[in-house]
Amino acid sequence: MSAQLFVELLLEELPASMVRPALDSLKTGLLGLLEGIEHGAVRVWATPRRLAVAIDDVAEGRPVVEELLTGPPETSAFKNGEPTGAAKGFARGKGVDVADLEIVDGPKGRVIAARVKTGGERTETIVRDGLDAVVTGISFKKSMEWGRGGLRFARPLHRVNVVFAGDVLVGTAAGLETGNTTLGHRLASDTEFSFTSAEQWLEGLRARAVEPDLDTRKAKVRTICAELAAAQGADDAFDDNLVEEVTHLVECPTPILGRFDEELLSLPHKLLVTSMRAHQRYFPLFEDGKLTNRFVVVSNNPWGDRDLIAEGNARVLRARFYDARFFLAEDAKSGLASFTAELGKMRWIRGLGTVADKQARLAVLSGRIANVIGAEPDVAQSAGSLAKADLTSQMVGEFPELQGHMGRLYALAAGESPEVAAAIEEHYQPAFASDEAPASLEGAAVALADRLDTLVGCFGVGMQPKGGDPQGLRRAALGVVTILLAHGARVDLEELLALAIDTLRSNAEEQGSPAFDRWLEKAPPNEDLVPELAEFILTRWSASETAEGASGDLVDAVRASGGSDVVVLHGKVAAIKEVAGSAEWLGILSTFKRVLNISRDADVAEPSLSDLTHPAEEALFEAVQGVEGSVTDAVAQLDFERAIERILLLEAPVAAFFKAVMVDSDVPAERAVRLGLLRRIGRVFLQVADFSRISTR
Repeated sequence: MSAQLFVELLLEELPASMVRPALDSLKTGLLGLLEGIEHGAVRVWATPRRLAVAIDDVAEGRPVVEELLTGPPETSAFKNGEPTGAAKGFARGKGVDVADLEIVDGPKGRVIAARVKTGGERTETIVRDGLDAVVTGISFKKSMEWGRGGLRFARPLHRVNVVFAGDVLVGTAAGLETGNTTLGHRLASDTEFSFTSAEQWLEGLRARAVEPDLDTRKAKVRTICAELAAAQGADDAFDDNLVEEVTHLVECPTPILGRFDEELLSLPHKLLVTSMRAHQRYFPLFEDGKLTNRFVVVSNNPWGDRDLIAEGNARVLRARFYDARFFLAEDAKSGLASFTAELGKMRWIRGLGTVADKQARLAVLSGRIANVIGAEPDVAQSAGSLAKADLTSQMVGEFPELQGHMGRLYALAAGESPEVAAAIEEHYQPAFASDEAPASLEGAAVALADRLDTLVGCFGVGMQPKGGDPQGLRRAALGVVTILLAHGARVDLEELLALAIDTLRSNAEEQGSPAFDRWLEKAPPNEDLVPELAEFILTRWSASETAEGASGDLVDAVRASGGSDVVVLHGKVAAIKEVAGSAEWLGILSTFKRVLNISRDADVAEPSLSDLTHPAEEALFEAVQGVEGSVTDAVAQLDFERAIERILLLEAPVAAFFKAVMVDSDVPAERAVRLGLLRRIGRVFLQVADFSRISTR
């Protein structure tokens, strides 16, 4: 016999970002309860105020399994026909009586054994006993208590519905009695109804204006927005992330067309679009890529007055946009120079000066880094000197997400070049893990300066992240890696860090205490701080490589080749990943590992041709002689594919060498020559990676 298990949690509206993780957690928890119990298909549903899982064809319980478990030898279990402590302990541990023990033949003679039955638990008992832990075990990035407290959950939980085999599975979970009565749309006339199966639940919800299937609802949001846009002659260009978010905000998606005053299009378009998308969850409409004064609202009210809803939403936007127009006008009266002067009143980090100090350092450091990465130093320095100025503007004070963008607009208004203005905005990129790097080299120089200055400042005063990371130092380190890789910038991280430390140290010594008291008191010398910071950044690089599919041991092998140029390190990983997929790789790797393991600690000189006494030695000498120069040249040109190709030419002569001679010869001179030859080959390998660190599994 089998039956359907259905569980639904009804709660107040969940934040959009929490819905899918919570649904996955509920599903995983229920399947964990049913471990060892046969079942069929698993289906899930979610709306802003419900999570539901149905598991079909669930067996009545766990099958009974009988096992024969063996124990100590018969000779130690029984003495004179009486059970010893060993027999009694074995029986007790297996949950049987001593009288029920058996004597069986084992691999080493006769032993005692116990027949133990497991399983047999009924499904409804397992679910009833374990459901509370499943529900209360759903984790959220933020949770709350309500009423008299005790339970922490993302939002107040109102009902727990559990149906098994068509009946309510009576019990409690999260302090609530289980039932089978749910709620349709809030505005439905008969919102409450009972059900005995997932199918009846689905039918009842859809009859009451609720679409519980996430994918169906998301497709509907996408379709109704596209249809309304097409009717308006607008582009079919809707942000996928916003479509996902809106899906979790409504139970019955209903499209509404709204408008705001056309004169407001004179405001910065990023402000208009960000306000509509991020703050109001509206979809702005574009025509041929140009923003219009129309937008789509996905309402959750299928019975409402659409004109009234449209006007209410437009009113919210108008107020926000007219406020922005006022702030823009006020900022225009002040100008960029006055914004910069105000930065002196903003403390950056206690003991590390003000934001004005930081901006002054960015001007110097951006110019220095520009020289290293091939950007225009004057442009980078000018952008660095204005990079943080817009933070004191009224527009950024009201709309923080526009920092950088307003700096660009205000810089253009002040007569700065488009290149300087663009670098000001770009220096905030990448803002998150999947964000793009600055498009221009000058923007990259300022972005690097900003992140390196932050890392140097925080590490210098002992603010290394430990668990939490309030200063975003891991994100800053990853940003450094992303920027360097995006522009293929061949730089030594330690060189950049030394520039950043020297710039900050000069600023601190110039300003003195109390502004820089923590830095002047705590900052370690360069020879300690530079390696620590380089390791921190390279750890982020390693994580990014493994996230893109490289194995951890491969990344470690490349790291072991030395250097802190992430462009070089990335190229090496990519080249080895390519060849590692070949059928011959395992044999090649084994040979290379053997070379490195044997020669790693050999304190011998590399031999000359005249030192060789065996044809296999001479053949290997000629092989490495013909390869090492081209490998060095390929590495210098970042042509790691060619470097690997040349290195692979050594596999056959090395293998032949190992077959022909004994490296650990009894003759000291022979042993020294052979170890020296392998050491030379190992040095060629190490230009790309320490292959001995790569697993052969």
